[in-house]
Amino acid sequence: MTDTGRGIRVLHVDDDPSFLEVVATYLENEDEDLTVFTEDTAADGVDRIEADDIDCVVSDYRMPEMDGLAFLEAVREAHPEIPFVLYTGHGSEEIASEAISAGVTDYMQKETGTDQYTLLANTIRNAVEHQRTETALEESEQRYRTLVEQSHDGIYIMSDRSFVFLNDRVCEITGYDRESLLGVDAFELLHPDDRDRVGEIAARRRAGEDAPQRYQARITREDGEVRHLEFSVRQITYEGEYAVLGSVRDVTERHRQEQRLEEYASIVAHDLRNPLNVIAGRIDLARETGEDMHFDAIERSVDSMETLLEDMRDLASAGVPVHEAGIVETAAVVEAVWSDLDTDGATLTVGDDLPAVEADADRIERLVAELLSNPVVHGGEGTAVRVTVEGDAIVVADDGDPIPEGERDRVFEAGYTTDTDRTGFGLAIAQWIADAHGWDLSVAESDGGGTRVRLSGLATV
Repeated sequence: MTDTGRGIRVLHVDDDPSFLEVVATYLENEDEDLTVFTEDTAADGVDRIEADDIDCVVSDYRMPEMDGLAFLEAVREAHPEIPFVLYTGHGSEEIASEAISAGVTDYMQKETGTDQYTLLANTIRNAVEHQRTETALEESEQRYRTLVEQSHDGIYIMSDRSFVFLNDRVCEITGYDRESLLGVDAFELLHPDDRDRVGEIAARRRAGEDAPQRYQARITREDGEVRHLEFSVRQITYEGEYAVLGSVRDVTERHRQEQRLEEYASIVAHDLRNPLNVIAGRIDLARETGEDMHFDAIERSVDSMETLLEDMRDLASAGVPVHEAGIVETAAVVEAVWSDLDTDGATLTVGDDLPAVEADADRIERLVAELLSNPVVHGGEGTAVRVTVEGDAIVVADDGDPIPEGERDRVFEAGYTTDTDRTGFGLAIAQWIADAHGWDLSVAESDGGGTRVRLSGLATV
């Protein structure tokens, strides 16, 4: 780390010891921040630099064994950042040109009188301060770049709707590589239904009008998947032109959770209304008639509400994203779940190659229970259920009653059921558990004429 507040340690090398003493005295009197070390050979000067953390070197040109330019080369090889001032009485345009070409920081000729020491002190201070500033900027830029590249958020600069800078996280979020993103119209990534709205926000910002700095929009990834993103932007100047500095994070899971919360609240409001109305009506009738039969109806409604609320609780917990997965043997889970079911004469066949997967053990057990109980309940007596592997998917197929094609998109909706004795949350819970793991569930007709449920995207072990 650069210490910009400390004094300046100067090494002066000259083969004239008496001149060294004079220069050191004047420099330290001229600027109290200067501390001058002296050596009368370049070789000793190299050693001194290593020993005393020198900030600036001042050197004569013509010296025995190693002249000033050879000394400069030795210093630059080990410490390319140290300012080097060639201060000589043997000056010429040729030496000056050679010194500048060799990378000397400054070049001064020895003069008569003491004013030269004021000029030399200023030259030293300016050279060191300039070097310290550059070093500080480089360190700051490096820290900034490290922060940007390690950020969990995507960070980008956009000029005239095109990316001119982006970190790796932007590539991860969009699925495109850096070369594909730089220079292209960034608005092409936006979902078509969101482009006009985001474009209006951008236009208002550029016009200096009131515009939100934070907003959400959808993008279409390189693989075609639609993701929900949250943007935070502000205007900047980039290479002298108007630009936008933005950060972006993927909030697809949060958006999905918010949608499910709305769905959850809607189901609660809808499905609790009937038993509550029954209770309210039966209480009035019980007060009027005093008949005990009304209390039996109230009790049934309370039981119905308890069942509904338990399923709602399971539904809510099922959708929480899985952060700590373990290794689960799916074959063992299938066998254990089936042994606990009232199978009503249904039969189970399990493929011998069911994989171990990364999953939450409790939730995958609940998911398997829903997938296996569904054909038992809806398939009828003697239904044959088969669990097999298909690539990265597990398939549960039966030969019972098929789900009508027009109803297949609805079977995973919370509350959907064709059985009035059930809450209709079973396959919705299965769907939410799958989503929490990043898996996919789909329904089709099986080869046996029944239902085929495919659980895909599994992380197999």
